[in-house]
Amino acid sequence: MSFTFRLMLRDIRSGDLITLLMALIISVSTVTSIGLFIDRLQLSFEQESANLLAADRLIRSDELISDDWKLEAQNLSLEQAERTSFTTMMFAKDSLQLSQISAVSNNYPLRGAYLVDDTLFGTGQSTTDSPKQGEVWVSSRLASLLNIDIGDEVEVGEAKLTVSRYLVRDPGSSTSAFAISPRAVMNIEDLAATNVIIPGSRVRYSLLLAGGRDTLAEYEAWVKPQLEDGQRWQTPAQRGERIGDTIGRAESFLLLAGTLAVVMSGVAMALASARFVKRHLMQVAILKTLGATPKLLTRVFAQQLFALLIVGALIGLGIGWGIQEIIASLLSSLVSSSLPEPSVDRLWLGAATGFISMLVFCLPLMMRLIKISPLSVLQPNAKIEQNTVFVYLIGFVGMYGLMCLYTNGFLLPSIMTVVIAGISLLVAGIGWLAFRLGRSLTSGATSGWQIGLASLYRRLVPNLFQLLVFTLIIMLTLILIGIKSSLIADWQQQLPEDAPNHYLFNVQASQIEQINDETTKLNIQKSDWFPMVRGRVTAVNEDTVQDLYPEERGEPELFERELNLTWSDTIGEGNELVSGDFSAEGLSVEQESAKEAKLSLGDELTINIGGNIVTLPITSIRTVDWGSMQPNFYLILPKSVLEDYPANFVSSLFISDDSAQPFYRVMSKFPTVSILNVGDILKQIQTIIGQLSQAIQLVLLCILSAGALVLLASVRSTLEERLEEGALLRVLGAKSSLVRQALFVEFGALGFFSGLIAAIGAEGCLYGLQVFIFNTEPSFHLSLWLFGPLIGVCVISTIGIFASRTVLKVPPMLLLRGL
Repeated sequence: MSFTFRLMLRDIRSGDLITLLMALIISVSTVTSIGLFIDRLQLSFEQESANLLAADRLIRSDELISDDWKLEAQNLSLEQAERTSFTTMMFAKDSLQLSQISAVSNNYPLRGAYLVDDTLFGTGQSTTDSPKQGEVWVSSRLASLLNIDIGDEVEVGEAKLTVSRYLVRDPGSSTSAFAISPRAVMNIEDLAATNVIIPGSRVRYSLLLAGGRDTLAEYEAWVKPQLEDGQRWQTPAQRGERIGDTIGRAESFLLLAGTLAVVMSGVAMALASARFVKRHLMQVAILKTLGATPKLLTRVFAQQLFALLIVGALIGLGIGWGIQEIIASLLSSLVSSSLPEPSVDRLWLGAATGFISMLVFCLPLMMRLIKISPLSVLQPNAKIEQNTVFVYLIGFVGMYGLMCLYTNGFLLPSIMTVVIAGISLLVAGIGWLAFRLGRSLTSGATSGWQIGLASLYRRLVPNLFQLLVFTLIIMLTLILIGIKSSLIADWQQQLPEDAPNHYLFNVQASQIEQINDETTKLNIQKSDWFPMVRGRVTAVNEDTVQDLYPEERGEPELFERELNLTWSDTIGEGNELVSGDFSAEGLSVEQESAKEAKLSLGDELTINIGGNIVTLPITSIRTVDWGSMQPNFYLILPKSVLEDYPANFVSSLFISDDSAQPFYRVMSKFPTVSILNVGDILKQIQTIIGQLSQAIQLVLLCILSAGALVLLASVRSTLEERLEEGALLRVLGAKSSLVRQALFVEFGALGFFSGLIAAIGAEGCLYGLQVFIFNTEPSFHLSLWLFGPLIGVCVISTIGIFASRTVLKVPPMLLLRGL
């Protein structure tokens, strides 16, 4: 142990061990900081969604929730609350109105808060209290329809309740399928006295849960097998397709960022390990000539690596924790909500990165070093090239394993691995051709650019490896820039600030003109009106749905329920024709539902509309952008088929905060019209996108900083050869300007080719990410092809000349003695 300690002190003084230690610290701290920060953002996304869900998890049921389920939640120390939602008539004075009522327990909500007000159509104040027994909170629209004020009594069934607040927002209300009627909230203790719930009543029971993620996961594993038809386990990410999709994309990007950090960490460790082994050739040779056995050397290096791992991991974890705190504090000043504290158990990922990096990148090279014979090492031109492919393969497998461990999956690491493998082959091919061409053009080199180009082929293997490293670093940078510029912009374009946030239902044809006049006066943007008629698909090509799907097993959504049918002369905003003729006298089907039901052009669907049977062929298939917030439909029928049926109309509107109160006052003139407010959901999505946009900039800065260090380490790995060559040139009379020009040409050429290949790889990788990970339409990124070579030339040349500045300042004889 004392011998190992003395060798470590010597390596520390010479700087050899410090290089490896710094690479380990960079690996651990980069992965730790990004991993912890990602964990905080994911927790923040969950909290944002949980605030609207009113809980961390929720069980919805058409029947009473089992007492056993409540008891199990209690045994796991989970917080519980209950909500019962139903539609009934509310009476007040001489008025009555159909309303959507939620009966909630005293501790509701578990997450989020109500917005209530004492003024009709007020903006509301936040509160986590619920209505007391004997009280009811009513929405301003319901109060205006019933012509009641605070303090008045209303009747719900056989119970009389006192209006104590105006309800502006009820957390979790949009989880109800019947939430388009004017809303009210009462205490669940008053529910029995109303006697409104009888056998056959349309009721939604909800058990809300809150607690730690592990405990909730344990409860989920216990309760899910017991769920029956009409019962559903709901998470914040399942609030709706739009929210779940946005959160999924956000988390996919954050996983991608962490994966890129893992790749960069692996490159840093590989470079540092190769440099460490190279500089220890002479030391191993001397030790072996003095009688050191391979067993002794193995123990010495193992002890060194273990001590290095412990010190590097502890320092890296501490630095990583500090970095994510700095990033989080910078982000907190840019968003309204504070980030939750990270999970301490996420620290294991950084430690695992250090251990696996040391195992796959350092240990194989150390073992090769130990097996080298003293005679071959003492030879001036000694090389350790045995089993090079095997060593690189171990590193490649280790890096893939790290990515899989980090992402907890295989798709994203596989995309990255395929791209990196393809880039490696491309680098080898293009690099060899370019360097060989440079050599043929520089025979009898006398100028700086000729010497620089000739150096590319003279150090073929090291330069090809550096070309690969430079390409990977620039490619990772371009991928992040591409995501920042296109993905976030794409989300923001899909969900602009004036996206519709309200829907009007149950509008009669005679009311449309008057509503149009009122919304025009208020300068409110509104979509077209679409008629709606209810119908159910009963057969496909004369085969009934019951025969195709016995016992309703695997029944597509197109067949499992009644659908809103419509007619339209134009294909409409947010719809795009894929195949067929939209104007033909037949059915137009949404593409995804057609795929799910295995339908194609020419298939005939039989539809039951109000007891009448209609059979029509599919004449067109179209895509639908459900995120456009416009009224959209699975099936569009010809007008001649539906125009004789009674229809109500639907439209979507954008209601700003300033126009909300006037709009609700106007709509009190139309008591039969139902209003669905999805503004809270849209604000949540916009909050997530805003947070992610800011987070990307900070994560990008963090990864680029690590990338700059890796680039510097890569240049330093071949610095001795460049110093030796530069010193010889100066001994032979070359001026410093000639040496500087040669270095600039060499590094500039490496930068140009690495930037060009990186643009190719980034474009391919972004295509895979857009199609398979983010589920968006692929696009071409011209800016990457411009910035790739430019970034390569500027950055690589600057770092290379900076790292090689010694050869231009130090007398050549001193350099040669040092080498």
